[in-house]
Amino acid sequence: MPAVAISVFCWQNPEFFLSDFALPNDAVGNRLAYAISWMIIPAAMLLAGVFGASRRGFYGDAIEGTRSPKSHSLEINLRYNQNTVEQALIAVIVWAGLAIELPFEKLVIIPILAALFAVGRVTFWVGYLVNPMARTFGMTLTVFPTLIGIFWLLMNKFIG
Repeated sequence: MPAVAISVFCWQNPEFFLSDFALPNDAVGNRLAYAISWMIIPAAMLLAGVFGASRRGFYGDAIEGTRSPKSHSLEINLRYNQNTVEQALIAVIVWAGLAIELPFEKLVIIPILAALFAVGRVTFWVGYLVNPMARTFGMTLTVFPTLIGIFWLLMNKFIG
């Protein structure tokens, strides 16, 4: 529930976090470029996981290269990477749609979504390494802001 509450609060009050944040010129191309520039955050989260997995892959308990390695931490890294790819793909599609459809003054939600994505991924990964159930907060903080964005886009498209 805390991750859901954080997500909803951020969506309803983006100006609380970034009231003086620089926005692009209000043209579709500039809006998309703005969203794309924030897509570096999901890419960085995935790159961290790739580095984490590649580092672990050279230890004796993980070097065999199988899909289910003997190393528990390498298995968690691989699962983190797979889930991050899935979450990042959905997020970047939604962020591009939001960049086009949001009212101009609400574009500040995109960097907030990027920040929530980063915090969500880190807490997911660390939680997963501690205990699989401890990944829940991070998973929710990653997916729920994107889910709100999908619903907002669908409502905007079909209901207006």
